Amino acid sequence: MNGIAYYYTDSAKVELILTNGALRRYPWHMHTQHWTVGVVSSGTVTVTTETGLKKLSGGEQFFIRPYEPHSLVVAAESSLSVFCAENRNMFSERKDIFQEIVCRLPSLQKQGGSLIRQLDTCLESMLSAEKDHTPLLDKCDSLLYRSVRAVVSVVLENPDKFVSIRQMAAYAGYSQWHFLRAFQKVTSMTPHAFQLLCRLRLLRSMLRADTESAAAAASAGFTDQSHMHKVFKHHHGMTPGQFKRASFRLGL
Repeated sequence: MNGIAYYYTDSAKVELILTNGALRRYPWHMHTQHWTVGVVSSGTVTVTTETGLKKLSGGEQFFIRPYEPHSLVVAAESSLSVFCAENRNMFSERKDIFQEIVCRLPSLQKQGGSLIRQLDTCLESMLSAEKDHTPLLDKCDSLLYRSVRAVVSVVLENPDKFVSIRQMAAYAGYSQWHFLRAFQKVTSMTPHAFQLLCRLRLLRSMLRADTESAAAAASAGFTDQSHMHKVFKHHHGMTPGQFKRASFRLGL
């Protein structure tokens, strides 16, 4: 494989992303539901979080929690395998999921055992370190955090709707200036950037459902197809059409 491939399952809410060869840059973003584990097979991958920058080479791993902002750069001629699950409990069933994925993907037959062992090692470390982890948005029960949590929930439930800063601030009970500062303090993102990520998540699901591009752009809240293409390529390093062709549904 040379490029990128997304293997996903709707029922188990898991995804395996295999990147190989081409340089890829993923700008500052976060996952609102997914726990993410990555294994660098070869080359160099740079992961940046709020705690700093880490440059990883072959054999090293990383994991990203939900609501943890980060950016990612996969250097040219590098190979990276990423396993995502919406629910941390899914990791306890990972061996069956891994085996099923490997059996279904001829390209993984040779390296499958090694990849599973590497992912397992990283997952064991993560589960041990994170057994008592509480997402940032749930750690503090102050009025500020509760207000931001309420706005985040509204945006997550209505990704196709544009919600202005004024509307968010009014909903949270703050002035626009105070709300903007509060939102960035809690999420490390601007409200606009967060809304955009939610729209992109909706757009990805629609593309995988084979929705026509113009309809998907409109339903996901983009002004037109040109706007959708520009934003999608900036965040994913590929066009929506390329993403559709690189996505493969697994019937697990």
